[in-house]
Amino acid sequence: MYVIGEDKFTEYKREYTKTFLKTVSAYANFHNGVIIFGLDDQHGVIGIGDTDNLRLAIEHGINDSIEPTPYYEIEIETIDSKKILVLSVFKGEHTPYYCSGKAYNRFDTSTVQVDRNTLSELILSGRNICFDEQESDIDDLSFNFLLSRLNKAIGVKNISEDLLRTLLLKKMNKYTNAAILFSDFNPMKSAIVHLIAYEDDSVGRIVDRDILEEISIIEQYERCIQFYRKHLNIGEIIEGPYRETVEEIPMVAFREAITNALAHRDYSRDVAIRVEIFSNRIEIVSPGSLPVGLSVDEFENGSISLIRNRIIADLFRRLNLVEKFGTGIRRIKEYYKDYQIKPVFCVKENSVAVILPKFKALEINRVMESKQELPTDEREKKIYEMLMENNSLTRIEIEKALNLGRSQTGDILKAMKEKSYIVKLGNGRTTKYSINSKKNVR
Repeated sequence: MYVIGEDKFTEYKREYTKTFLKTVSAYANFHNGVIIFGLDDQHGVIGIGDTDNLRLAIEHGINDSIEPTPYYEIEIETIDSKKILVLSVFKGEHTPYYCSGKAYNRFDTSTVQVDRNTLSELILSGRNICFDEQESDIDDLSFNFLLSRLNKAIGVKNISEDLLRTLLLKKMNKYTNAAILFSDFNPMKSAIVHLIAYEDDSVGRIVDRDILEEISIIEQYERCIQFYRKHLNIGEIIEGPYRETVEEIPMVAFREAITNALAHRDYSRDVAIRVEIFSNRIEIVSPGSLPVGLSVDEFENGSISLIRNRIIADLFRRLNLVEKFGTGIRRIKEYYKDYQIKPVFCVKENSVAVILPKFKALEINRVMESKQELPTDEREKKIYEMLMENNSLTRIEIEKALNLGRSQTGDILKAMKEKSYIVKLGNGRTTKYSINSKKNVR
């Protein structure tokens, strides 16, 4: 079972050498892994003569050289009548795990020392602190743009000291890094977004460019949406009494990718987010790899969510920019499910890229032919369009927007739910309504 070759999670050792301790550090810092003694690089079974002495040497090596000591297990197994020793190392919570004063990571079949930014992230992770939770020495900030959006979303009238502390933008008497990022003249040098539109499908002639810096990340988000609308074709096809919105790239997928980039990027790296619009795709590249402890498979499957910047994520949720973190990748995939072309997620050592391909005209027509009817009642159509734009809304928000009474709004929502145009999310005062993605309507 162990002769399948070395990879990121498996290392072979013919015999005991202290170099295995670097890999122990890497596994303890980032993910579970095994080191197998008695196998060579060509999958040959060499075997171990004295397993008891090897076990003691491994235990002494880990206890003497790895700080703090990680959790590990040692097992003796037999292959082709030869004994091998399997050292299983488990990811720890008290990162970083140093080997002789240095921390390591595993890339493919190599074990390398982590860079300064990654070490800082490991330190924060070990203390259960996110970058945006750290206190800042900057003390002169304004939040007028944030206030306008909080007022629209939840009716906030002013930014008080108590509110800043509730939102964790301030701890004791100091602003957090999150406060810097949400402030009007955001001075954080790493908080920059480059927007670029090209003439064709290569990085040749630039037709438009914008650099978003020294503004709130909420304004950055909105400017990204404006750039999308400026360069992406959004049309309508009218079939009899029905109206269909046709987008080259789904706005909702682009929005999910942008919010993920702004909320989950590594702000300790002085590198800009890059949003590039080509003739056949959009690429959103976010600085920093995945958060410590999140694998590529888990990221692409959307099976679990590890939030790099908890304060930013919470405030994005309060502003209704996201419904629930951890569902973004799955939602992006959902918007492409009827098409042959699919989004691409590219995770590298220092970046995460989301590539959203444009729908081709023939493919749009094919999918359009299979669509069911949109709501025909004017009030239902208005609610449907509002939900397309905002992801989800409460009954009160819909009621105010349509200037209707509570019972009228409730009756319309009930009817739309019975027709499967919308779904109900949650219960009680937290109830929201959203588009039913299982019903093929646009």
